[in-house]
Amino acid sequence: MRKLLPLAMLALAACSSEPAEQETADDFASRIGQSGAQAQLDPSQPDPNAPNVAQAAPPANVDLTSLQQLGDVGGVNLGPREGGCTFMAGEQEMIIAAGMNEPTLPGKAVVRVGNTLVMMDASAGGLAAIKRGTTFEGEGFKVTVRPAAGDAQTRPVNVSVTDAAGKSQTFSGNWICA
Repeated sequence: MRKLLPLAMLALAACSSEPAEQETADDFASRIGQSGAQAQLDPSQPDPNAPNVAQAAPPANVDLTSLQQLGDVGGVNLGPREGGCTFMAGEQEMIIAAGMNEPTLPGKAVVRVGNTLVMMDASAGGLAAIKRGTTFEGEGFKVTVRPAAGDAQTRPVNVSVTDAAGKSQTFSGNWICA
């Protein structure tokens, strides 16, 4: 009997080491009350799986001087870059700009207006111009970035947004560059 006890324990251990059967995504969705892969998205709602990309033009009939927090910019393509800067108003990212270390090349930036990410271009000057402050132009508006003098990674900044009709709004915060 004493010799059978270790064999029984080994047999029991072997049985318990069997891998558990993996649950499929559809099984999981059914278990939590969703219909899984066959579910159709409500066409009146944005696709939650769509990449968050920037548009060339802002939406019509929005206040272009009212910058909004950027949010998810993971799908935004700022092109080739060797560094960039971010405008922070308090705890909110309002502008991300990037460029190459080549003074003949323009920089790019992204802002959010009217709940839409919008691309903007700067004149030639590359990353150095972005770091020291420049003007980005988008369709129907421009954003002028004026950081404090110096080359510190984080500097106070004033940002002015002006639409084509001349309406403008100013923001203050920090210009953080890398």
